[in-house]
Amino acid sequence: MARFKQKQVCLLANLGGFEAKMEENLELGKSYGQSVYSLTGDGLVKVGERAPVPVNLVALSPGELLVWSSLINEQIQALGFDKDNVVILAAGRNYRGTIPLGTALEKGIRIGA
Repeated sequence: MARFKQKQVCLLANLGGFEAKMEENLELGKSYGQSVYSLTGDGLVKVGERAPVPVNLVALSPGELLVWSSLINEQIQALGFDKDNVVILAAGRNYRGTIPLGTALEKGIRIGA
């Protein structure tokens, strides 16, 4: 029996070291969402044949994070994602888990706010 209900969309976020367990993280993302998008430096990229590595959020300066999150938020709105049907899989060397859309990253900067 599943412990969670699969969402429509899973967004992949890199907390430093995501690529070390890339295949495992991708499979987990696919179990969390019917569609999986990587949060890259260029914005949202749908995961398909090619699996783009998400941008390392920990390595971004506060200014870069602000610009990047604004880009992601615009794309989320343009694609019409229902915030209640989106989950973020955040993974790094020391943490892997889901966080809801709208979680504060730093000083009020949010994904999907």
